[in-house]
Amino acid sequence: MNKGLVSGLVLLTIGLVCGILLSVVNSFTAPRIKLEEDKIKYQALEEFYTLADYDISEYEANGAFATIYILKEKGQSDISALVYTVSAQGFAGPVQMLIAVNSDLSVEGYKVVSHTETSGYGADIVGNNFGVSEIDDLAGFDAVSGVTKTSNAIKECFNLVAQRINSDLGGGLSE
Repeated sequence: MNKGLVSGLVLLTIGLVCGILLSVVNSFTAPRIKLEEDKIKYQALEEFYTLADYDISEYEANGAFATIYILKEKGQSDISALVYTVSAQGFAGPVQMLIAVNSDLSVEGYKVVSHTETSGYGADIVGNNFGVSEIDDLAGFDAVSGVTKTSNAIKECFNLVAQRINSDLGGGLSE
């Protein structure tokens, strides 16, 4: 038998075994990872609202939006607030934010939840006050000096929410 053929079959077998092992490990860890990610997101939501006061549903969006959290006061049918998980391209990669908007279009809060920006530069966006209090008025947006691309990504996140919010509040979300 050809040594190359034998070596190829050995490598194929090793690859298959490794693939199966990775699949098994993933089946055990994926639910735990999802649980931890949800826990982190709900902790962030808790910074904006007392979640016990609301019925919360989630809408899986697409494009720049990941999840939209729909908050309705307990026993009410009208949407009280929407919290968007939205991302835009920064300098080193995507910048993902949570942006909480009340039904009167006031911004309850916002938080950068993930980024790959450089420490000491673009990473300065975390915890920054961007001066946005109304989602339909971004004239007062306060960029971070020296990190133009990252600041533009943050502003783009706000713009994306501003473009979408009226439709969502008006019933554009299919719950």
